[in-house]
Amino acid sequence: MMNERERDRIRERLLEERQSSLEAMAEFDDRYKERLELGDDELTNYPLHMADEGTDTIEQEKEFLLASQEGRQLLDIDEALRMLYKNPEEFGACERCGREIGLQRLELVPWARLCIDCQQVVEEGEPEAPET
Repeated sequence: MMNERERDRIRERLLEERQSSLEAMAEFDDRYKERLELGDDELTNYPLHMADEGTDTIEQEKEFLLASQEGRQLLDIDEALRMLYKNPEEFGACERCGREIGLQRLELVPWARLCIDCQQVVEEGEPEAPET
C-alpha cells in the first residue's frame, strides 16, 4: 500500500481538484443567476430566430450537464477525502477486488475507487460488486 508521503501527495491532489470543482460550480451558479436576473427579453432588442433559440437551449443544457458532472465529481472527491482521513492505511485499495489501485492511476484520478482492471470490467457492463 501507499506510504505516508504518497498519501499526502494524493490528498493534495484531491484538495486541488475539489477547489477546481467548487470554482467551476460557482461560475455556473453565477451565469445561471445572471440569466435569471436579465430574463430572455433583456438579452437583445432583436427578436430571436428559432434556430438561435434552439442553440441557446442546447448551450444551457450543456451547462447543466457539466454542472451535474462536476457535482458528482465533487461528491466522489469528498468521499475519497473522508476515506483518506478515516482509514489512511486502507486508502488506495480497490473497492471491488481489494488490490492496490496504483499510484499512477490515483495521481490522475485521485478519487478512483476501482483498480484499472475492475474499472474496465464495470465499464463493460458487469456488476460492480464481486460475486460471492
